[in-house]
Amino acid sequence: MRVAAAQNARATAEVALAEANKALLKEETLRRSQELEVKDRRGKIERLRKQMETATSAAQIAALEHEIAFSEQAIVKLEDDEIASMERTERYEGERDRATLQLEVTTAALAAQRVRALDIKTQHTASIAAIEAERGATRARIAEAPLSVYDRIAKAKGTGLSEAVDHKCAACQMVVRPQRWNDLTGRDHDGQIFTCETCGRMLYYDPRRDAPVRWAAGERLTGSTPTAQ
Repeated sequence: MRVAAAQNARATAEVALAEANKALLKEETLRRSQELEVKDRRGKIERLRKQMETATSAAQIAALEHEIAFSEQAIVKLEDDEIASMERTERYEGERDRATLQLEVTTAALAAQRVRALDIKTQHTASIAAIEAERGATRARIAEAPLSVYDRIAKAKGTGLSEAVDHKCAACQMVVRPQRWNDLTGRDHDGQIFTCETCGRMLYYDPRRDAPVRWAAGERLTGSTPTAQ
């Protein structure tokens, strides 16, 4: 989840930087075009003024003066547009700088989250290996017949065990018949497998629920001594 969030943040920064660079390139291209047009207009004005020197009538001179004035107005507008483009460029440069910094920050954050995720994965892998080793050792101590029953139920139900609590199967919440409950909770049937008549899971009973003692956190059914009340 954190890696995905860091990836999204970095991708957002990349998009912002790409958009800023694109805008800067667009303004640069626009200004080159404006500069070329201004140069063309100035050249045209120079040619028109040379033509005025050889003009032979007032009408020709007036027409040339009109063309010169039009080109001068166009130059003024182009120069104003160029100033506006430079102002936009300054703004886009600021956006580019901020996006560049954000990209650096999010890239570092992503790298840190990937390292963290790898550490967690390594820890989980080690934990799973330890659990699997413990599970293998535990299975080795169980007789083949009950283990086969457990595996068959677990394959069908997802888990082969269910605690019996308050005369019910904790997995399916169906009531356990009184006689079956007495057999399950009594001491005369140690080693016998009892299954839920509804869901088929193997039932186990935790005598600590009925014992008049307080059990500390982490204590197990076997090999533990309860804490006195």
